[in-house]
Amino acid sequence: MRLDDENCTELMHARSMHERASKAPPRPSLAPVVRLAVERSDAELLDGLRRSQAWAKELLFERYAPLIERTLRRILGHERHSEMADLIHDSFVQALASAKQVRDGEALPGWVRSVAVHTACKWIRRRTRRRWLSFWEPREIEQADFSTVDVVLREACKRTYAVLDRLPTDERAAFALRYIEALSIAEVATACGISLSTVQRRLRRAEQRFVRAARNDEVLRGWLERGDRWGHER
Repeated sequence: MRLDDENCTELMHARSMHERASKAPPRPSLAPVVRLAVERSDAELLDGLRRSQAWAKELLFERYAPLIERTLRRILGHERHSEMADLIHDSFVQALASAKQVRDGEALPGWVRSVAVHTACKWIRRRTRRRWLSFWEPREIEQADFSTVDVVLREACKRTYAVLDRLPTDERAAFALRYIEALSIAEVATACGISLSTVQRRLRRAEQRFVRAARNDEVLRGWLERGDRWGHER
């Protein structure tokens, strides 16, 4: 029999009474709640979100924070984002506000990813609009994620995102999800909220722009030539 929240509370109370009677050291009161919450399915999670239940909001963050952060970093890059915590927060605010739009539990991962994509694209557009003021802003490079990465690979990654900075926002998001996050074209289309034909057009244009720019970069040119996808394209 699956325990609901009321039964769980009664179970915790009974356990507490037993422990006091036996003079045993008290056990952490949150342990049963966490264990039971983790066992909930995405369908139960979605139902909880629609009902605005506190446990569902906590579980959404626990279960999908890694996916949201990974998606944001794939599109925006690793090194420079002291704002990452704010971007993750913004993604969850948007996710909670739009939970009723999700049709079923199976759609939850794709929907969460699409919210992160929207947040990343919004950040890029906002930054682009204020670029003329960029020389007033501090330059902070977040090194924590790359502390164990080879310096050559780190430089190639840095230059890759410098190229992506010059792509239109929609093309950049599609390119990053497809070739950095390694999603299927169908998954990219779902994440971006567009049709398969549209995502294919965006990817084709993004590839052309990226390869053209990368061939003019002394570091990225070597990476392209060693690869089997764009190494022989002219």
